[in-house]
Amino acid sequence: MGTGRARRTPWRWPRVLALAVLLLGGVTFANIRLHGESRGHEVTRSQLSELNMLLHEESSLQWKTLADRNSPVRVGRELGTIRARERAILDTLTGVADLRRQIAEYHDVLDQELGLLGVGKTAEALALERRETDPRFARLNIALQRLEDEAVAGADQANDIADLALMVAMAAAVTAIGFLLFRFEREHRATQRANEELLLQQQLALDTLAENEALVRHQASHDPLTGLPNRRALTELLEAEDGHRALLLVDLDDFKPVNDRLGHAAGDELLIGVAGRLVAAAGAEDTVVRLGGDEFAVVVAGGDAEVATHVAERIVAAVGTPFDIAGAEVCVGASVGVAVGDGTADGAQLLREADRAMYHVKQSGKGGYEVHCGQRLAAA
Repeated sequence: MGTGRARRTPWRWPRVLALAVLLLGGVTFANIRLHGESRGHEVTRSQLSELNMLLHEESSLQWKTLADRNSPVRVGRELGTIRARERAILDTLTGVADLRRQIAEYHDVLDQELGLLGVGKTAEALALERRETDPRFARLNIALQRLEDEAVAGADQANDIADLALMVAMAAAVTAIGFLLFRFEREHRATQRANEELLLQQQLALDTLAENEALVRHQASHDPLTGLPNRRALTELLEAEDGHRALLLVDLDDFKPVNDRLGHAAGDELLIGVAGRLVAAAGAEDTVVRLGGDEFAVVVAGGDAEVATHVAERIVAAVGTPFDIAGAEVCVGASVGVAVGDGTADGAQLLREADRAMYHVKQSGKGGYEVHCGQRLAAA
């Protein structure tokens, strides 16, 4: 019996050690696979997040189209680059057939909207955006968020199973599991740091995207030379108001000779100076707009004919005062057409009436103002 024990004793611990080593090997193999699965989920989540950002960037291209209608080639090139990256991301994902279909349908509607914007059909494009583009975009965001949540849940589940396997292995191989825990903790911290860095980069990208969208929207509704609201902003303002306001159309007199004599740089300086005087002449609640070239407009909120004529008088006087441009004294005038809303006239009608009055001032000798309604109130 003693001899038998003596012979079995040396084999007892080697067998236990072999079993522990096998268990450690099995646990190690399982953890490697689980961590690989977790990293795969993280990569999927990162790709879905990038896809979401690309879709946001793609939707902002319509504002670039509004801001610069003369760059369809550049906008088309940017759109092609974004969609190529979207296709590359979708090719790396599995089980996203429904997402592919939604993105394809969204692209079709967005292409229609961009096509309308490209030919100047802004109203139709905005209607299509409210009816089709925005709802589809919202559904896309929901689908992407659901897929991201599934990826995060899968990564969390894989990490939980790995933790459980480590706890079970500790009972059989304390030394080996201690080393494995140390290694796992190091990898876990590295993954956590990578996740924090990814979240930080994502937030920075979102902040940059928001700033770019705000800049594009500002550029789409403001004149780049004077910083004043542009014709598009005027149209939106007239559509939003209830009709109880006055509209003044201001056209500079003798502006072309300044451009011809002093050059376009001096002409731009003069336009900036005129814009500043118009803002000073208008009321605090009024809106000054540059329509293009040497044409401006002033919306007098809640103004009646008397208030509008006072503003027109100040404008004619302010613009008629000589300007110092490039060291030279420059004199121009202003022909102002005034249309007063009675609560029933729409923006297009006010524009037509103000333009008719301004044209009459031009025909009658320039340098004055007239209020529409068939009655000439004053002319400088």
